[in-house]
Amino acid sequence: MKITLYGRKGHAYTVAFKNFLNSTDIPYVYKDVALDEEAKKHTKELYGGVVKYPTLIVDEEVYLTPTTEEFNKIMQDLNLRA
Repeated sequence: MKITLYGRKGHAYTVAFKNFLNSTDIPYVYKDVALDEEAKKHTKELYGGVVKYPTLIVDEEVYLTPTTEEFNKIMQDLNLRA
């Protein structure tokens, strides 16, 4: 399983999602759209020219700006627990 999280430092959902992922044993990649130009470009492609976050990618499945409830459901479906 490959998990990538696009977000921005200090953004509430990004911080919450990172905290959860850090509490699991599953490795993930974090990309800050404010610091990583490739991440910024990729999110613009995903959102039709606009930079939005957080964006969660699990394997090939892309979740655009998931809410906390959606994120929790995704993690539950993956059997990930903090």
